[in-house]
Amino acid sequence: MIKYSQNTITSLNIKLMETKLFLEKFKNFSVQDFEHLTYAMIKPDAVVAKEEIIHDIESRGFTVLFETNRQFSEELARNFYSEHNGKSFFEGLVQQMTSGPVVVLILQKMGEIPCFQAWRNELGATDPAKAAEGTLRNVYTHKLFGGPEAYLERRATNCFHGADSVASVIRESNLVLYDIAMS
Repeated sequence: MIKYSQNTITSLNIKLMETKLFLEKFKNFSVQDFEHLTYAMIKPDAVVAKEEIIHDIESRGFTVLFETNRQFSEELARNFYSEHNGKSFFEGLVQQMTSGPVVVLILQKMGEIPCFQAWRNELGATDPAKAAEGTLRNVYTHKLFGGPEAYLERRATNCFHGADSVASVIRESNLVLYDIAMS
């Protein structure tokens, strides 16, 4: 039997209460609210640098409204990336997404362009070998793996996810937050 300290139990209870409060607030967001929000994710390979990455995200002008670690089931990964089903990289992507916990983030950034676009600009190209210097995909494939070539030898994908439209922000947020609420 696993024994938890009172501090651990208190921390878990606080995290659970914060999650429930955010889920209640999330249900009341309007479509206009989603112009200033995005769904973001740190994939399993980069979770080891979670604190540094979140600090980096905040230093780029984003506010983290919600953050939690989540283990994707195969079903959730397949549903989440369903638009890629049948593509050559799909099975590797599902395998990567279920290989360990991800960090689920709901980010906010006010500005002239939608938040999802600002986030994608900070991520850089989907292929980390083509990501511009200073973008998150460029920075963390070098820091964590010695560069995109070394990383891509291990994986068919990259360390981050960014929704590609307001509709995707809504769909992805709802899919993952529903999964969290049901657990």
